[in-house]
Amino acid sequence: MAEQIVLRVPREIVVKVVDDVEVGDPQVGQTGTFDDELFDESGKLIGTSHGSFRIEYARPGDGGLMTYYSEDLTFEDGTVHAEGWADFNDVRTSEWVFYPAVGTGGRYEGLTGFRKWRMTGIRASAEARILLSD
Repeated sequence: MAEQIVLRVPREIVVKVVDDVEVGDPQVGQTGTFDDELFDESGKLIGTSHGSFRIEYARPGDGGLMTYYSEDLTFEDGTVHAEGWADFNDVRTSEWVFYPAVGTGGRYEGLTGFRKWRMTGIRASAEARILLSD
């Protein structure tokens, strides 16, 4: 039977963000790094995320600001790396975005899936899910 793991992160708090993005008028070429703390439903700290992003190009047709995200998530029982494309306009308007994730250590080693998240407070908070299976 396939192993399936869903990590629910109802509260992801931005501990530190360093960027050159004007959220009201984001531009191609702008970048940032972030450090987040991940909390479960009971409010317990379950992990951390360290990542970066860069607004790479405006998508032809609808002007979506295609942004490449890369992050490493650390939990007590293992590690996960997630990276991929998301439209920065979706991020700043609290739409759900997702990109591939792969388990890199511990319980998650070799599992693959997605990290799905949406901003709930600009430069402040998010909610997220990590879905992995073998």
